[in-house]
Amino acid sequence: MNTQEKWHEMHSQKRHQPRYPSSDLVSFVLKNFKKDDQILDLGCGGGRNVKFLAENDFIAYGVDYSANGIKATQELLDLHKLKAELKIASVDDIPYEDEKFDGVICYGVLYYNPKEVIEKAAKEIYRVLKKGGIAYVVIRSLKDYRYLNNEKISKYEVLIEEKDSSKSAFKENGMKMYFFDKDEVKRVFGDFNIEEINRIETSYKNDSIYDSHYCVVLKK
Repeated sequence: MNTQEKWHEMHSQKRHQPRYPSSDLVSFVLKNFKKDDQILDLGCGGGRNVKFLAENDFIAYGVDYSANGIKATQELLDLHKLKAELKIASVDDIPYEDEKFDGVICYGVLYYNPKEVIEKAAKEIYRVLKKGGIAYVVIRSLKDYRYLNNEKISKYEVLIEEKDSSKSAFKENGMKMYFFDKDEVKRVFGDFNIEEINRIETSYKNDSIYDSHYCVVLKK
């Protein structure tokens, strides 16, 4: 089963459809965008961020390469009588014209792709942003336990083989995953003005393992 098929299956299950957006994303969007700005959630999954955008008076768009993810997003919008434009597409081939969006969100998505796709996705995000537009991209760092505890394919890529079913990485078994240090952030997103590279870390198992993410603010 390839990664797309695995996500298609996972997005059909309610436990893989988180209900609420992350607090850092909420703060970022409300601070940086205004009513009626056009914002794309790239890799929208089960729709939590698209719903948040739509209910806060932004013009919301969602793209995901899982048909079940788009279906779940539409059902969530319908339940709350909200509207957004949704399309099935890959992160490296965004089906919108140049300089369409005031903002792009890509939260916890890119690292499920190989380097070549991530590089194309960065260029696509740049292309569809308006001049002066802002992107908020969340990616995993080399301090994440998935990177530290799994087989390295290359400097930044690992194959997930988690034996502990209580860890969130267990559902990612068999996936190749791409991690970043700051140098790789700067290389991949070199077309942008990189406004900020921040880190969010959450520890588990008595502070023995970490989910570690970079929260990157990019401006065109």
